[in-house]
Amino acid sequence: MIRRAVACILAMLASPVLAGHYTHDQIIGFSENGRYFAFKTFGLQRGSGLPHATVYVVDLQQNAWVQGSPFRAGRDETDMAAVEAAPYAALDDVRRQARDAAAPMLRDLGIVRPATYLFAAGIGQAHAPDAVTQIAIPNPDDPTATPMETFGLGLAEITVPAGVDYCAHPDALRGYRLERFAPNGTSQVLHEDQRIPASRGCAQAYRLDAVVSAGYPQAETPLVALISVWRQGFEGLERHVIATPVPALGQMQQDQDPDTLIDQFMQGLVPLDIDVLDASLPARQQADPSILRWPDADLPDIARAVEVFAAQDGFADHGRLVLHNRQVEIIPDGAGGPVTLSLIRLQAFNLGAARHAELVDIFGEETVAPPDAFGAGPDTEWRFVMRPVQGMRADIITAGRRDITDAQTHDCGPSPCGSAAPMVSDTCNDLATPDIPGATTRLGKALAGLADSGAATGWLMIEHGLWQDDGLQVLAGPSPASLSCWWSADTPD
Repeated sequence: MIRRAVACILAMLASPVLAGHYTHDQIIGFSENGRYFAFKTFGLQRGSGLPHATVYVVDLQQNAWVQGSPFRAGRDETDMAAVEAAPYAALDDVRRQARDAAAPMLRDLGIVRPATYLFAAGIGQAHAPDAVTQIAIPNPDDPTATPMETFGLGLAEITVPAGVDYCAHPDALRGYRLERFAPNGTSQVLHEDQRIPASRGCAQAYRLDAVVSAGYPQAETPLVALISVWRQGFEGLERHVIATPVPALGQMQQDQDPDTLIDQFMQGLVPLDIDVLDASLPARQQADPSILRWPDADLPDIARAVEVFAAQDGFADHGRLVLHNRQVEIIPDGAGGPVTLSLIRLQAFNLGAARHAELVDIFGEETVAPPDAFGAGPDTEWRFVMRPVQGMRADIITAGRRDITDAQTHDCGPSPCGSAAPMVSDTCNDLATPDIPGATTRLGKALAGLADSGAATGWLMIEHGLWQDDGLQVLAGPSPASLSCWWSADTPD
């Protein structure tokens, strides 16, 4: 028993998800409109024999997990004796726990529509994957007759950067590309990894397991490909499952390439390493590597931008942050869509020197501390492009930074951006800082709360340290002319 418990602990350190020798999966179904898809994985961990179960709920339009999903249940080594006595009863129990935890979301999203299998392959085919798998859509009047439509799905393994750095065989890590081939010879890339998400762990190989439709397939029926991810574990490769949306029948989408939009938005900035930015977040550094989702997985885009900025540059002693969040819907090169991109501009104005000069004018230089005491420093601009993915509510696609040299010419609504004059507002509500997973700064928590409540819209201005040693004021609205105000006697960090 001791040897098994040690194996369990080592397996937890080796993989971000506690996978079994062979993880089983079960489709729960689709929402009535076909937008949402839910499935469950479960099994016994390799080595320890402990049961685990997870329910995933996927927004097929955004190709992302629904916020709050997935739902996990399992047993740890303290339950080893009971599990060894009745392992499958314990597995049945954790499967029920995961389903019960997911039940409110499944009910709210109306996930009651059954799935129809169009293709399925068992583990016996895992050793010899087909380059292209042919999918047939049956004739609704006579399924034994000539199919109504056929197409091919090509699954390829590709070399891309990984979101984790603890894998035993880093040279073997792979992402995947899923491509659809029409009978007329045209093709469409449904998914292509730019990097391996941390939630996927040490992924090494992929196999197409199944293709299902929402109910019986019709012309506009959503389809989903279930893909096995074989990843490095403590005792060999272990199986995980991911779901990728496939365009509805007849919808070979007209691709809208977002590269031009992103290039224009990021013009003039120095590109930054996304993995370095993510790794700098205190929530990541303090996280248990065995968890299924990073602690910051549900952070709203605006809060993530502030948390990254705080981890990299930090807040000035006297400062003003101005944030613009532009939401753009695109049809990506692939399945799903439209997908919402967040184009976030964060301008950080260090007002230490301006505050010093203002006090010198009032009290005289001999009675005012030197500029260094006010935390004088450069003004900077950060830009982020984010989008939802499975495992992250607002994943950073790209980011850049530059110095601002003309702060006085920037308009911050109530006052020039480089001015030390405090913002003016008739009334301010108390600024709550709820306990938000992944947010470690007070400002990040506050903005996450405002975003989730719908109070923080397209324009935000944050001011701190100008009227007293502490104090945080936030103005938010669709424009500087239409503002709501919050205030807290606190610092942003």
